[in-house]
Amino acid sequence: MDDCIVARGLGKRYGDTWGVVDASFTAPAGAVTVLVGPNGAGKTTTVGMLSTVLRPSRGDAWVTGLHVVRDAWEVRRRIALVPQEARIDPNWTPWEAVRWYLVARGWGLRDAAARAREVLEELGLWEIRGRPGWVLSGGQRRRVAAAMALASEADVVFLDEPTTGLDVEARYRVWEVVRREASRGRCIVFTTHDMREAAVLADHAVLMHRGRVVAEGSPQGLAERLPYRYRVVLTGARRFPRAARVLRLGEATVILYAETRGEALALASEAEAEKTVVEETGFEDVYLAHVHAAGEDGER
Repeated sequence: MDDCIVARGLGKRYGDTWGVVDASFTAPAGAVTVLVGPNGAGKTTTVGMLSTVLRPSRGDAWVTGLHVVRDAWEVRRRIALVPQEARIDPNWTPWEAVRWYLVARGWGLRDAAARAREVLEELGLWEIRGRPGWVLSGGQRRRVAAAMALASEADVVFLDEPTTGLDVEARYRVWEVVRREASRGRCIVFTTHDMREAAVLADHAVLMHRGRVVAEGSPQGLAERLPYRYRVVLTGARRFPRAARVLRLGEATVILYAETRGEALALASEAEAEKTVVEETGFEDVYLAHVHAAGEDGER
């Protein structure tokens, strides 16, 4: 797959504070690229620079081969964006919001209506298509905003935490539509602070921490490169063995890492804690490992 986005050393400064220090990564076409990290990691600022909403303080980026500063107006023609604070007009219905958004992008009325119905049905919004925005729930309004961008058939779609506040069923509907649109050759950039969501959805994951990209690759590939396969999570630990790989998460939780299940069980048997859980490592451990390697204490 070709890269639809290339970022090199992107940084954004607000006065004396850097919102993003160094964002360097790629996003393949025909794939879902997930920017993942805790709140304050720099995900939204990075999306802002790539979508030309924010001007980078340093570095370069290209979207579909176009420079985000020199070719900003042409970049805007190629993309659709759902910002984190996206809101639809409270007087518009879902049907009006999606249909007229497409017309504004140059679609004919008939094609816009057909496409609006298709996406609203896929996202479970067709039954409420005629309700004004002011009576919709927050989650429904978030889905309408996502429907507008996904219906556009733009080359690149930026979705900044679109599933925040959604229930489980609604979240799965959004994931399903996002994956379908990526399979049609579109480049989807999706941000989240939920490691599980990133692991499930991402073809390509970009891990961010304190304004920097600390790792990128497929979730499976990143997890396979971990030197351990099991972890022992201790809650309320009073005593624990001094294993080679120990990670503290605040005051209450300690994680011990082991290469084998037998080693993990042995560590668990030696520990004294209110609660002990032995489980296989996952994508969250990839993030924790990179943060820890960068000299952090593991607290998030």
